[in-house]
Amino acid sequence: MVKQRHKPGLPTAFGNMREFRGRRFAVICAAVFMSGCAQSDLFSPYAAPGKYDFLDCPSIANQLRGQTAREQQLRELMSRAQEASGGSIVNAVVYQDDFNTVRANLRELRKAAEAKHCPADVVPPQQ
Repeated sequence: MVKQRHKPGLPTAFGNMREFRGRRFAVICAAVFMSGCAQSDLFSPYAAPGKYDFLDCPSIANQLRGQTAREQQLRELMSRAQEASGGSIVNAVVYQDDFNTVRANLRELRKAAEAKHCPADVVPPQQ
């Protein structure tokens, strides 16, 4: 009885282990690149750049108060949902997109307030 020999390296679903390492490295590089883009305001899919550029300081202050209240409301809802058994799934499906949108809007509002040199009492501090 003759044993069959296979190619050097561990057999995997992806073929040779070298190919698997290369693919794994490419996936890790893509994930790092995409996470860097997600943190950048330039590539944010949640807020349009310049969305608040035409508002005056009192309007920016009103928008900031509304967005800050919405952010606090979403934080409370997310913390309550987290207490349940499927809370992380609920957060990811229901609340996370709204939360990211509110945070991006707050960043854009603060940028607009800085560009217009609004007084410090108009712009609440970032948490």
